[in-house]
Amino acid sequence: MDSVNDAGQQAPESGVDAGFDEDAVLLLMQWLAEQGAVVTISAGGSAVRPVREERWTFHVSGPVVVAEEGTIGQCVRNALPRLREAGMPVDEGMPESACMRGGGPEGTGMLVLDWLAEQGLSVFLKADGARTTPGWTLIVGGEPLTERQRADGPSAGRCLGRMLSRLRAEGVAVPV
Repeated sequence: MDSVNDAGQQAPESGVDAGFDEDAVLLLMQWLAEQGAVVTISAGGSAVRPVREERWTFHVSGPVVVAEEGTIGQCVRNALPRLREAGMPVDEGMPESACMRGGGPEGTGMLVLDWLAEQGLSVFLKADGARTTPGWTLIVGGEPLTERQRADGPSAGRCLGRMLSRLRAEGVAVPV
């Protein structure tokens, strides 16, 4: 929920303007959701498992495409040709180059999710195109959180902004 500032005006949530809506992976997820797909990206973090053993999963249903890799970027790079083979017009609607600009697809949003997984937290992000209006859900769980946190929003930026506020309230020093 947005907060109200001292002037009685609605203030944006923390993190909304952190550039999340310009993250190439989030843009790809949004585009796929707009095509009616349900798209998730997840990682099960562990404080005792070295970072190099993290496994990220990028899953698209409608058509079904799954990529499991060590990084978010590798997942997306492997999923794009599979999406093309499954008949998704990624070259027309969401060019591959948009996901590979700057040497990789990860932007601020994905870097925050990767950081959370490195801290031992499990991360699950979904762009749901099966809804009438595509929506976003982010769930983060594990220690040091007292309970699993969930944030929903109409855009990736709003969803991530809400989660950052909740994580900070739980004492997690998120680097954004």
